[in-house]
Amino acid sequence: MLFNLARAAAIAAALIAAVPAFAGGAKSAKVSYADLNLSSSTGKAQFAQRIDSAVERLCGSTSQRELAKALEARRCTTAALESVEPAIELAHRNAATRQLAARDMSVTVAP
Repeated sequence: MLFNLARAAAIAAALIAAVPAFAGGAKSAKVSYADLNLSSSTGKAQFAQRIDSAVERLCGSTSQRELAKALEARRCTTAALESVEPAIELAHRNAATRQLAARDMSVTVAP
């Protein structure tokens, strides 16, 4: 029972952490992976999905009908994924060597 409660709290924290934050006018989103096992393919896939979801919330969909908006969303998406790539690699590397990447075990996505 206590394990399930702790797991539910971790999942809730991960979902809340993925909500965009507007600090100093810059858009960003914090994506937690504290509840994921990044040494497994399932954990890596869930982490990638969380990052993709955060990027889409920040940048919008690249499949928009209006060309200018679709191009801007694509540029934003590319910039956001490039900015978070080093943090993702570090998280995967630390999971492979069983080291903790950070206390909060999250990455920040920003265009």
